[in-house]
Order: sequence, then C-alpha cells, then structure tokens
Amino acid sequence: MRKRRFILKWINRLLLLLTILCGVGSLLPSDTLPGSSLLSLAFPVFIIPHIFFFLLTLRFSPKRILPNFFGIGLTLIPALAQFPYAKPQEEPENAVKIATYNVRAFYQVDDASKKMRQWVADQGVDVLCMQEVRRPGYYPVDQEFSHLAFAPKWSGYSVGIFSKYPIIYKEPLIFSYVDENEEYPKGSAGLADIVLPWDTVRFINVHLNSTGVRDGDMSVSADTDELIARGKFIARKLAGSDHVRGLQSKSVLEWIEASPHPVVLCGDFNSVPGGNLYVRLLRKLEDPYLFKGSGKMGSFEPLKRRYLPIKIDWTLHSEGIESYDQHIDHINLSDHYPLVTTIGPPKKEQASPEEE
Repeated sequence: MRKRRFILKWINRLLLLLTILCGVGSLLPSDTLPGSSLLSLAFPVFIIPHIFFFLLTLRFSPKRILPNFFGIGLTLIPALAQFPYAKPQEEPENAVKIATYNVRAFYQVDDASKKMRQWVADQGVDVLCMQEVRRPGYYPVDQEFSHLAFAPKWSGYSVGIFSKYPIIYKEPLIFSYVDENEEYPKGSAGLADIVLPWDTVRFINVHLNSTGVRDGDMSVSADTDELIARGKFIARKLAGSDHVRGLQSKSVLEWIEASPHPVVLCGDFNSVPGGNLYVRLLRKLEDPYLFKGSGKMGSFEPLKRRYLPIKIDWTLHSEGIESYDQHIDHINLSDHYPLVTTIGPPKKEQASPEEE
C-alpha cells in the first residue's frame, strides 16, 4: 500500500508539471514562437488523466489529491470551450440570431448556396458572417438579407457580413503586421456597424490564416518512413501558419480596443479556443460556448470524421450583450459546420425595494 501511494504521489506531481508546462507554452505569442499555440490542442486533454488520477488518489491516498485539484482547475476553462453541456435558454422577443460559417466558396456540395439560403430561412438567421466567400457565387443567399459587406473589396475571394438589420458603416480591415506578399491573409477581415433592435453593434468577421494542411495530407499508409516524413511536412505547415495567425492576432486585439460600439467577433480562427489570443480576448469579450454551449461537438468536418471533434470557429461578444445559446449545426454544405449564437440586449437589473 505504501509503495502504491508513493507511485501515485509522483505520477500526480509529474502530471501537474506537464500540465503547467503545456499551459504556459500555449500562452506564448506564436508570432515570436511559431507553433506555440498548437499546445492549446493538447492542454485541455490533460483534464482527463487528472480526473482519472483524482478518483484513484481519492480511493488510495485522499490526502494527496491537491495536485489533481490544481490540474482540473487549470484545464477546466479550455475544456469547457470545447464541450457543450448546457441547454438553450428562453430568448426575448428582440433576440438576434448570428451564424458564422466558412462556406469553402460553395464548392463542397452541388447547389450549396441554394441549400444555404433555405437553411438561413429555416433557422431565422439575422446576421450571417461567412468566410471563403466566392463572389458572386453567394447568390441566392443574399436574397435573405437586405445589407451586405465584403472584405477585401478588390478580391472576389473574401469574407462577408450579411444582415437583415441596417449596416450604417462598413470597412475592410487589413492585418497590418502580415507581410504584403500574403494576399488573402493580409485582408481576410472586415467590420460592419449594425443597428440591432436595442443598440448599434460592431461585427468583426475574420478568417485567420489556414493551417495549409489538406484532407489528403492526413491520409497516409502505415509505413513508418512515410509517417515520419508526412509528420514533419505537416509540422512545418502548422508552424508556418501559426506564425501568421500570431501576427493577425495583434490586429484583432487592436480592432476590438478601438471599437466605439459593443463588439461581436466572428470567424474561422483555424485554432481551438485557447492559447495567447483566446486568453487575451477573454479580458475584453465573453465566450458564450463556455457556459451556454449546447448540442454536438466539432466545427471542422475532416477532424470530426477522424474522431477529433474540436471547434475552430468562434463567436465572442462584449460584456453586456446577453447570450442565450451557442451551438454547432452539423449541416453538410462545407468542410466546416456553422456556429449559431443567439444574443439579446443586456438584462435589466432588478430594482431594490428602497428604489421601488
């Protein structure tokens, strides 16, 4: 029994150390240390062994469960950012439904744009933020909306904000820290100030740099040499794209800071909610998925098909905007699935008896 307790003690200490190292590493800015944010993929997974060894330690050595408590606490938020457990709340009459969707230029499925228009109508989407839009291939989705904004203006390949509510200002955004040679990653963002029923809200729609890893890159034979070669190839792509996303992140934070209105930030971030950008965003915005996420997991079909149901599409909003639900709708019109969020005005504080 003493030997068992000794082994458990050192396993828990080592597990906590690895958790801390992975967490700290994921917080390093990827523009200075390319690949660091990829640790955010592994970090929330540490909650599983911590829970397992917590139960085991509770059984054999209950006085030594503190490292597991710390480990579970450290990994809880990034784990909740992937795991939907809530139920949709009753929404007010003036609620607004937002969807963010990487549509892959409507190439994935025949008549994807027509089917998407039907989905928009059925769901009652009020504001649709799309990435990888091929103009004018978005027809007839635009028929469901009265106001449109695209970025960049000079390209047929863009991000788009489609709204049923008036857009009073719109502007393509430039990732100023990204090299001029990076064409689409330089201008794959835009904003629109939209007059919602209760306030004017600035919608920022971004498509952060793609990983560059194609579906076929993940399909290899069991040959050891090929696995190693393909692994190195994928690692180089991931590190390079991670560096560009780190540069883009700096601009995203500046845009939010400069906004004269409450912000809704939507887009394909090509990374999980975690790491340097996500932590810094949580100081300014709220992530509805943490406590109000519902439904099924996984917003990227190729990874979900390989039993990695992770969310790389985000919608966050300013404090004060109330959210009632956020879920991923698994419709097969792209290699992504749309992330749908229902928001409303700030809840009015109940007056105290003295004030009444």
